Amino acid sequence: MNSISQFKDLRLQPKNCSKGGFTLIELLIVIAIILILIAIALPNFLEAQIRARVVRTKGDIRTLGIAQESYYLDWKVYPSESEDNPYDRPRFEAGLYWLTTPIAYITSIPEDVFGEQGIGEGLTIYETGGVEMADSHPCGVCLATWCIFSLGPDTPTNEIVSADPTSQMPGNDNSIETYSPTNGTKSRGDIFQYGGDPFWIGVKVSNIAGIIRRNYKNNPSGYDAGLIVNGQSYLHQLPPKL
Repeated sequence: MNSISQFKDLRLQPKNCSKGGFTLIELLIVIAIILILIAIALPNFLEAQIRARVVRTKGDIRTLGIAQESYYLDWKVYPSESEDNPYDRPRFEAGLYWLTTPIAYITSIPEDVFGEQGIGEGLTIYETGGVEMADSHPCGVCLATWCIFSLGPDTPTNEIVSADPTSQMPGNDNSIETYSPTNGTKSRGDIFQYGGDPFWIGVKVSNIAGIIRRNYKNNPSGYDAGLIVNGQSYLHQLPPKL
């Protein structure tokens, strides 16, 4: 009985186990390591986001360019210019939306992920500009030559002069630069594509294409300015596509 009693007493006694824990110094070291890892990973994550947006933007502009050419096949002109915030604007300042109705050359107009908050209904879309048909066509606001562009990651700095993208050359070096992530994700440059009639590339026009074409042969030097893209001059020739 004595041994049984001793056994019961042993079962009732709590085990002598010590619970370990982190000291304050250890916790601080762990937090410091986590912060260092975040500091290393965060820039790479942000750069990956920007690169993904660039890829999307290029794809959007290519798609819009194909829709522009499809529109031309049917109407022999391109839509009018399109502002990047076309909401509540007249139809001749929202040309990209001509691609959606009455014939859907594209189902919807994508928004520009590098644009700023637009007016009215939503975010900004890609902007277009170019040479208008003017007196040479019943649709005076329709484009003969066009450029679709996004400001890219260096927004709000712009390379393209939307009012006259075929001849004006902004910047100190008079060259329109194409954005390239190899120069850093925040490097200079726009994302753009030219299309339409190459005759007007590098030619000074004031939206009177029909008149200038008749006068051009008599004084070509008076109209030729050249369009410098990435340091190379273009005249009557479209810059390379995306």
